[in-house]
Amino acid sequence: MFFKTLNWYEIFNFSRDERRLPMKILVTGGSGFIGRTVVSDLLAHNFAVRVLDKTREGLTEIKDPSLELIQGGIEDPEKVQEAVTGVEVIFHLAETFSANPYEVLDIDIRGNLNLLKAATEHGVKHFLFASTHRVYGRPRYLPIDEEHPLHPEESGRALYATAKLANEKLCLIYFQEHNLPVTIFRFWWSFAHKIGGKVLRSMIDTALRGEPIIVPEQAGGNFLHNDDAALAFRKATLNSLAYGETFNISSGTFTSWVELAELVLEVTDSSSRLELIPKGERGEEPIMGTDHSIYYECNLDISKAERLMGYKPRYDPQDIKGLLREAIKDLVLTRKKGMSKNTRSNPKK
Repeated sequence: MFFKTLNWYEIFNFSRDERRLPMKILVTGGSGFIGRTVVSDLLAHNFAVRVLDKTREGLTEIKDPSLELIQGGIEDPEKVQEAVTGVEVIFHLAETFSANPYEVLDIDIRGNLNLLKAATEHGVKHFLFASTHRVYGRPRYLPIDEEHPLHPEESGRALYATAKLANEKLCLIYFQEHNLPVTIFRFWWSFAHKIGGKVLRSMIDTALRGEPIIVPEQAGGNFLHNDDAALAFRKATLNSLAYGETFNISSGTFTSWVELAELVLEVTDSSSRLELIPKGERGEEPIMGTDHSIYYECNLDISKAERLMGYKPRYDPQDIKGLLREAIKDLVLTRKKGMSKNTRSNPKK
């Protein structure tokens, strides 16, 4: 016995005329850091893409007739209805990352509900939601699989993580009660040719000043290259094995804070020394300008995505290290420019 792999148009028994039209996918937050890569990847694979975002920045350089931009927020029901009309799949990446609970409630959670409701009304065939590793909180065991206990209040970004978990549950409610196929992804720290993050900026600034860089031993996590995020979305799309499922997604390589600090020292050619906090110990206050989650070893198990979706990270560990080095170089240049500008605007008397 063998099973035939069906194309998306065969699964839904579309007519020949309908087959000639590319599948249309809505990407919320498509102008964002990950969203831009996801949009470019979809266009490269001949999908029609509609983006709902408050800004067009990041997508204005893409001149492709298959790309449609709708300017607006997910908290606006009318804009959501406009954006969802005529699409078959939704990739929901929009988020505020706000520290204001009322904004989180009004935009992140209400916006997700707007999308889920519209998706159900318009017969959307698949809804994919970008969540976060922070829903796990402090690791109880390693590697962290999708069955790990959920403690968003321990994440260091409790409001953000709690809102993400609430939205995960709302997605699953719509799957169970409204027959809307949903898939949930949990990401760690994403990067591409650029990289951000308060921890890394603090490391670089400390290195440029020649001061000691304090990092915890054995703590760190699995970076996610934006190319792999885009691949995961595409692999899951209309894959029935992904319906109602939650997946950890990373580029498969664990990177410790020590390794990251060593890359920073290498790129900055700094004389700073590393001071290590032994595993299991931590000070009263978070270090490197971040929260207590810096002490966690966030090693995500991606075997479920590999097994059910056929997901396989594009880059091996050496590739990831090289790509991280290049992204850090870019951020170092940005931080140097910022320091130089501050020096010029605040000259010593």
